[in-house]
Amino acid sequence: MENKVLNYVEYLKKEKGISVNTEMAYRRDLMKLVRYFESQGITEVDRITATNLNSYMLHMEKQGLTNTTISRNVASIKGFFQYLQRQGMIQEDVSASLASPKIERRAPKSASKEDVKKVLAVPTGKTPKLLRDKAMIELLYSTGIMVEELVSLKVDDINMELGYLQCHFENNQNAYPIDRQSQRAMRAYLKNGRDKLLKGNESDVLFPNISGKKMSRQGFWKILKGYAAKAGIKGTITPSMLRHS
Repeated sequence: MENKVLNYVEYLKKEKGISVNTEMAYRRDLMKLVRYFESQGITEVDRITATNLNSYMLHMEKQGLTNTTISRNVASIKGFFQYLQRQGMIQEDVSASLASPKIERRAPKSASKEDVKKVLAVPTGKTPKLLRDKAMIELLYSTGIMVEELVSLKVDDINMELGYLQCHFENNQNAYPIDRQSQRAMRAYLKNGRDKLLKGNESDVLFPNISGKKMSRQGFWKILKGYAAKAGIKGTITPSMLRHS
């Protein structure tokens, strides 16, 4: 079963373009599943039944795992068994009846207005990196888009004349207005920052990293963390907290 898990994760990397963190989560969740069934004497995927999977759900609950963690495991398991069925390795998707536990939704944490002002005040300068960082932070705060959407933006997604941006993420298209402060930061960046970061290379990425490639969400998180430290903010301020402010 272990080889089938590894093949599935490799498929997700090549066909779905999953991130390293997502890859690790899938592998970790499914390897735990494999180890559990091996301890039960089940070593082939076609021997696993819906009852076996329900027993594994009870096993996770007895371990004291949170509903969020169990839900993530359920998503991993369902994806894996759907893949196995498509590949003809099993006749029936025995995970179809698995249900995720209900998750209590909490109000998202946000940064205080004072902390946001402090962070926005740090990247002030005319270097390409500072212009880019200023524009990114202003845009995230102004629009409330997700970091994944922010780093995936293309040049054509920004309409400076009408003052809005268009996000294309996970088959969803959403338009967001851009306030004047963000527009000023964007104009300065587009005029004096982006081309210098690209160093003559062709790219449609709106916010390239210092190598001229698409920035990762982890890369932006490190940038924001650095500015928060320079601003003297106590505690942590994350991209999610900024976008919910």
